[in-house]
Amino acid sequence: MLKGSGRKAGSVRLLAIIAILMAAFAANTYAQYNGQCWAADYYNVYKIERNGELIQIQGLSQPLSLSINSSDGSCWVADTDAIVVRKISAAGEQLAELNSTSNPPAFASNPRSVSVYPKDGSCWVAVFDKIYKYSADAKELFKLGGFDEPYVAVNSANGECWVADSNKVRVLKYSPDGKKLSETQTVGKPGSPTVNPKDGSCWVLDTDNHKALKFSPAGKILVEASLAPPTGIMASTCLAASNDGGCWAAIMVDMMNDQVLKLSADGKQVLKVEGFSMPSCLAFDPYDGGCWVADTNMMDTANVGGRVVKLSSSGKRVIDIPGFTQPKAVAVAYPIK
Repeated sequence: MLKGSGRKAGSVRLLAIIAILMAAFAANTYAQYNGQCWAADYYNVYKIERNGELIQIQGLSQPLSLSINSSDGSCWVADTDAIVVRKISAAGEQLAELNSTSNPPAFASNPRSVSVYPKDGSCWVAVFDKIYKYSADAKELFKLGGFDEPYVAVNSANGECWVADSNKVRVLKYSPDGKKLSETQTVGKPGSPTVNPKDGSCWVLDTDNHKALKFSPAGKILVEASLAPPTGIMASTCLAASNDGGCWAAIMVDMMNDQVLKLSADGKQVLKVEGFSMPSCLAFDPYDGGCWVADTNMMDTANVGGRVVKLSSSGKRVIDIPGFTQPKAVAVAYPIK
């Protein structure tokens, strides 16, 4: 049961966040932005409105994936520890809840990834060994089996779904009706699939070898870009495809001065932003070419608590929102063309 859905946050901490957002708008630091960002924290989901208003949706349990329907502003949430997928309206009200006790019953294992096709509002959901597709009104359309820790990403232009099947070390693509279109083996475990709807390409993270792999629409690997700096790397956590053919990448170097990178379409590093602490998720902003970062910030004792950061296309911090517990996911809606 969601608590406080759609309420403006009333605590001192949240009022401070709102003040920071409003100050940023007053300073015109990102006046070109006309979208919204949703962020998943430890027990809450937050919606950052275009005018700086913050809405808090409480009562979740480790939400780890978000996906926004740009046609109506609703958001699907993988509430992982609760073994629930929720659909939340643009106003913060719960519209649907899918779990093992639904009628008909839904999945019985932890949802790990959700991705919406905005043209019809349908949503793909990845659980431990299966992938489900639901209609906009949360009716099961079909399910696919035979996976082992899959992650999903829908092409918002045509509804095709890419799957990074982590433990089976393969990347697949499916048609909107569930027909397999391609399957490609990878060397290391794939994760964090992310699609550029402008050209249909898909970037996938090779988590074992710390590489960003770019796939053609036909499933061929076009680029293998190393994410490891000369000093080494602890982990690579997330990718976000940009509409110029490149992608943003989050890496952990020492958990105190971790990095967000920007890669060109051919995999060359064109930008590096330091000063993060365990960045766990990225969301490309199609409105201005920037990137939102969920910075979990568990190890930086000088700045206790997580943050959500907005980077401009040139890597400047234009929004820095403190006061989160452990933000694990951010999402921005891709406009429908």
